[in-house]
Amino acid sequence: MYTTEFVDVPLIELLQRVQSLKHEGMRFVQLCAEFPESGIDLVYTFYDETRDNALNLCVSVPEGAEVPSIQGLYFAAFSYENEAHDLFGVNFINMKLDFGGHFFSLAETSPMTVITPEMKAEREKAAKLRAAKAAKEAKAAREAAEAKSAERALTEDRAAADAAAVAAVNEMAPAAKAAKPSEEERAAMMEAKLANMDPEKAAKVRAVLEAKKAKDAARAAAETPAADTAKEGE
Repeated sequence: MYTTEFVDVPLIELLQRVQSLKHEGMRFVQLCAEFPESGIDLVYTFYDETRDNALNLCVSVPEGAEVPSIQGLYFAAFSYENEAHDLFGVNFINMKLDFGGHFFSLAETSPMTVITPEMKAEREKAAKLRAAKAAKEAKAAREAAEAKSAERALTEDRAAADAAAVAAVNEMAPAAKAAKPSEEERAAMMEAKLANMDPEKAAKVRAVLEAKKAKDAARAAAETPAADTAKEGE
């Protein structure tokens, strides 16, 4: 029994999906374009003769977006793509047969996208209603958040909240300290790195480390008498 199905496909996945259908042996039937309230809707129809099933890929194309041509997989699509370009202004790229906007002799560019003043007024009215609904929902969400915040401010024990926060930090401190490698562990890791280095380069690094170690020891020795003197003065 003949069946048909419609599947929404993101524009970015169109070419990959069509490649899969070509591999499965499905036949390309047609490409139709529609002009919704914004952008363009493209419907690619394929037919599976083994299952007597028609598959329609529905692709929403934002205004000004580039659409990959499928002529490299189904050359018969050239007439449909040129038609969609001339009548709807769809920007196809990488077309094997591109009439450059002269597939039809037209009095104006993209005539199928021209709407009457009545249609324009209706769409503007619908857009205003959607904007008003979105603004109402946003206001309701903001008021609910403010009410929840006010309720929390009246009922929450700030001292308990602060104590819980401090306890959480204290619980994290031992774990962070345990995760920090010891001096011996750091030295072992450094030796492992040096063992994999070029011997000459490793020698230079060791010399720098020894110099730094001697400098730190000298600084510590210089600071110790000052600390002892200050302690004696107390």
